[in-house]
Amino acid sequence: MTQFTYRLQPLLEQKEELKKEADREVSRREQALQAQLATLESLEDRVHELVGKRQHARQELMTKPGAAGAITAADVQKRSEFIKVLGSEIRRAEGDVSAQRVVIETCESDLREAKENAAEAQREVEVLNKHREKQQERFRREEEAKEEVALDEIGNVLYSTRRRPT
Repeated sequence: MTQFTYRLQPLLEQKEELKKEADREVSRREQALQAQLATLESLEDRVHELVGKRQHARQELMTKPGAAGAITAADVQKRSEFIKVLGSEIRRAEGDVSAQRVVIETCESDLREAKENAAEAQREVEVLNKHREKQQERFRREEEAKEEVALDEIGNVLYSTRRRPT
């Protein structure tokens, strides 16, 4: 009995390799997204920290006495300037958070695209595997039919030789 050889095996192997590469790309994109999410979290923590610092500075603006025991106009002015600086830092940090959210949206879009590519590669491999299975089944049926014909011929020859008078 002859061995089945799939004539599209090189194409199947190529598609399988493309699928593996697509899966690796999905993994890389997921890692990139996780890194960007971690960056966003740290930026948001920074905003919360600055907001807390500003609230604390506002509370202390009029309540905490200076070194001499009383709050001077200069102390109030310095504290007020510090609160303004904190406000500008908060706005800058919020801008960084917004920019990071745009980066994350881009990463999510890239990840969706990579997953679509991986799904398409998976479908192509499945189609070729199904084709291979059908071809293999067809080959098996043909081989069985050939074997059946050969056995019938052997049976006929044996029958013919036994029926002949010797």
